[in-house]
Amino acid sequence: MKLLKQLSGVLVLLILVDCASQAYQDEEALPKEKAAVVHTDRELRLDEVSHWFYYLGFEPDDDIIEQIVNSTYDMVVMEPIFIDRENTDFPIAEVISQFHNAPHFKLVIAYIDIGQAEDWRTYWQPDWRIGNPDWIVASDPDGWEGNFPVAYWNDEWRQIWIGENGYLQSILDVGFDGIYLDWVEAYSDENVIAAAARDNVQPREEMIRWVADMAAFCRTQKPDFLVIGQNAAELAEYDEYLAIVDAIAQEQTWFDGAADNNPPGDCPLPRTNEDVETSEYVSSLSRKCRRMYYDFPDSTLHVSSEEYIYYLTLAHDKGTIIFTIDYAVEPENMEWVYKTSRELGFVPFVSERALSLYLDPVE
Repeated sequence: MKLLKQLSGVLVLLILVDCASQAYQDEEALPKEKAAVVHTDRELRLDEVSHWFYYLGFEPDDDIIEQIVNSTYDMVVMEPIFIDRENTDFPIAEVISQFHNAPHFKLVIAYIDIGQAEDWRTYWQPDWRIGNPDWIVASDPDGWEGNFPVAYWNDEWRQIWIGENGYLQSILDVGFDGIYLDWVEAYSDENVIAAAARDNVQPREEMIRWVADMAAFCRTQKPDFLVIGQNAAELAEYDEYLAIVDAIAQEQTWFDGAADNNPPGDCPLPRTNEDVETSEYVSSLSRKCRRMYYDFPDSTLHVSSEEYIYYLTLAHDKGTIIFTIDYAVEPENMEWVYKTSRELGFVPFVSERALSLYLDPVE
């Protein structure tokens, strides 16, 4: 680390990202547990984040914007909004400027879904559907309407983001400090796996290459640009991935809610691996949580908190910053998550599943 700090920050950033991107051009399995992860000075920006806010409202009113501006949050993850077909004229640059110039400065990070197409975005064409184009491979497995897993290695999909007039350039131009990548775990979706077999590629390696290429595109122009990967905690085993992202954010480490926000949260995951799929666990769920459990057999209620914490702790021990997002509205559950996450050295946020409410920072 001392040696790294003596090097030129820009040179280090470019070398790291370029090497990471090139490392995934082939389809061979990635090595695990290699040399210690090399981190950059970008993470110093995130080291200052002790409270963060996650907001996915597409039409935030002035009151919500004002509340965020006047808050003591250190970082805000939000929808770019202007890439929503119904809100192309939203003054996102002005909002970002307000957050930057607030009494308490805020990093502003753009939420983007890199593993799914969304039918409300400006790129979506009227005749698109599953199979047309052929890189749209399925519907969302957890019930999110309008979301479609994609073959993210396809050049047409990549050009939407990193092409000359792609979304990432627009995100850079309006002043975002970084990107927050959703559906990094797309490589584990059964339909994506089938598409990868058809195209003779390795889905996990292609995802890491995709993240590396997006990071490289942004950091070539703005070397201190932040990249946070949401979910896919098991990628903590790959030091090459940890060298690309500045942090991992994990949803529903302890509590989840439904895609339709009914329930909005408070569905506990199995605490341990031994609890998964047991009758005792299922019977402990509320009626609405049990419905979610049965309707979505691949959902997070079929994964233990213990499994997530194992990988998050592995990444944390390698020096990676960890954010947790849990979905709960019962005060005792919210308080428990904040306490437990912080005791593990993570930075928590708790809200309802729709992520459309303003909540004050929790000390």
